[in-house]
Amino acid sequence: MFRRKFTVGSRQKAVSRWQFPLFFLTINLFLLTINFCNADNSALYTEANELFKKAEYPAAIEKYELVLKSNFVSGELYYNLGNAYFKTNQMPMAILCYERAKKLMPGDDDVDFNLSIANLKIVDKIEVMPRLFFYRWYDAAANMFGCDGWAITGVFSLLIAMLLFVLFRITEAQGLRKLFFYCGLLLLVFALKSFWFANIQYKAATGENTAIIFTPTLNVKSSPAVNGTNLFVLHEGTKVQLLDKVGDWSKIKLSDGNLGWVEISSFVVI
Repeated sequence: MFRRKFTVGSRQKAVSRWQFPLFFLTINLFLLTINFCNADNSALYTEANELFKKAEYPAAIEKYELVLKSNFVSGELYYNLGNAYFKTNQMPMAILCYERAKKLMPGDDDVDFNLSIANLKIVDKIEVMPRLFFYRWYDAAANMFGCDGWAITGVFSLLIAMLLFVLFRITEAQGLRKLFFYCGLLLLVFALKSFWFANIQYKAATGENTAIIFTPTLNVKSSPAVNGTNLFVLHEGTKVQLLDKVGDWSKIKLSDGNLGWVEISSFVVI
C-alpha cells in the first residue's frame, strides 16, 4: 500500500514538473496563432480597402467577406462592406451591413447617414410611430457609447466614487465631507446608470430580434401558413422586428405597428 501511494505521488510530481512548460507552450502557441490570424485579417482588410479606393467593388466585397468568415467582426468592417454593396446597388445587403455596423457602433453619424440614404433607395417607406420626447432622449443617451465604452465609463466612475467616499471618511472639515459625499453619491448613481446602458448596448449588439427582408416581393400573412390571408406586401431591404416563431414562420412587426407572419427563409437576421 505504501509503495502504491509513493508511486502515485512520484507520477504526480513528474506531471507537475511538465505542467508549467506545457502550459506556457500551449499559451504561446495560442497567442502566435492569434497573431498570425490577426496579421492575415489585417492584410486582407487593407487589401479590401485598397480595392474599394480603386472602385473595384466586387473584389473588395470578396475580401471583406473573407475577413468576416475568419470570425473577425467590427463596426468599421461592416460599414465598409455596406459601402461596397451600396456601390454595386445591392441595397438589401448594404442595409444589412449598415444595421450590423450600427449595432456595434451606436450613434455613429456616418453609419446613420449612409443607412438613411440606402433606405431611400428601397420600395417600402415605412413610417416610424412617434415616440414621446423622453424616450428619444433616453435612446440618445444610451447610444452615446457602445457596450465597451459604457462599461469603461462605469468602472472609472465607480472607482472615483469609492475614492471620494474614502476621502469623506478621513476628512474632518465639514464642508469638504459634504462635498465628497454628494459628489461620490452622484458618481455612484452615474456608474450604475453606465452599467445599465452597457447592458442595453450588449443586448442590442448580441440580440437577434430584427431582420432585413431579402425576398423581392413578399406577401405578409395573417397566420403562419401558406394559405393564410394576405395582409400587405413587403419588398427587399425592409427592416422588421421579430416577435415569435412557429415552425418555418416568424411573426414580424413593422416600425408603423403593422403585424403579420412571413417565412423564415424570406429574411436575414441582423
